[in-house]
Amino acid sequence: MMTLADARQIPGMIEPVEQELLFNLARSIPLNSEDSIVEFGSFFGRSTYCLSLGLQENPTRNPTHKVRAFDSFSCAVNGAFAGHVTQFAKAGNVENLIKRQEDRLDFSEVFRHYLRNFSTRGLLDFYQWELSDSQPPAGNIALMHVDSPKFYDELKFIFYRFFPKLRAGSKIVFQDYFYHWSATLIAAVQVLKKDGWINYEYSAATSLVVTVNKPFQAADLLAIDLQMQDKAAVLGLIDSAISDTRSLRIDRPEVFIPRLTFAKIQYLWELGLHQEVTRVISDFFNTGNALNLQLVDDFIELMSYGFSIRKLYELDHQTP
Repeated sequence: MMTLADARQIPGMIEPVEQELLFNLARSIPLNSEDSIVEFGSFFGRSTYCLSLGLQENPTRNPTHKVRAFDSFSCAVNGAFAGHVTQFAKAGNVENLIKRQEDRLDFSEVFRHYLRNFSTRGLLDFYQWELSDSQPPAGNIALMHVDSPKFYDELKFIFYRFFPKLRAGSKIVFQDYFYHWSATLIAAVQVLKKDGWINYEYSAATSLVVTVNKPFQAADLLAIDLQMQDKAAVLGLIDSAISDTRSLRIDRPEVFIPRLTFAKIQYLWELGLHQEVTRVISDFFNTGNALNLQLVDDFIELMSYGFSIRKLYELDHQTP
């Protein structure tokens, strides 16, 4: 018998609290005919396992319901993600399943190894596609787990193709929302909240759970895109996100809420606004935020990559 504890045997980065979140949402979300659960960014399959197990136990499930997982399942040998792939493959003793193809590592066989049971029983379909190639299912989406994009430029592929499949009452889990590399993702999600498309619910580790209020139309998404082209507006949206999340039920707020400010610092630095970075850091500590080891580690990581991982991301994901 498969249990949630089995997911923890799959090497991965999502925490136990996030694993329980995904399992419980997939188990409890009401499913209409032809609904799907969709995931972007599966890695070795720990999160996918939680979603698939939850779907298996969902009392409203019928044979048409599936988890549909999208991932490139590959990265550049010299990119930012290769170290994680080799480290976690070694931890799981599945290094032999990693394929070297010229300058890329393909880890799709690792995913197949861990998720084969759900796949063969028809609970799971997976697609080895980049976000730019991904296409939505025919029916609606009841639950969406978004882990792969950290930038709005890539999130747009999900916005335009998959968001119109969400219905009122659907749930979205934005993995790595509380992350210092997620500045434009944070801003884009805040636009959705500001304009009434979603409600913020609560968090688990870096994940933010939201509920969809109303269906998305193409014209709505174009209006969102216009807001995201304004760099000053993006900075204001991050400020609004910092303010709004303070009123939510946040997991370990002393660790995760400051990461939103660090995301703003990262974005400002990437824009070359270094004096503004100094002001934001000064204001952060002058308003009573305490330094802790996690914040130090996060800031060191930002500095170690020169406050930008965009080129490494493009290398990993073959972005034009």
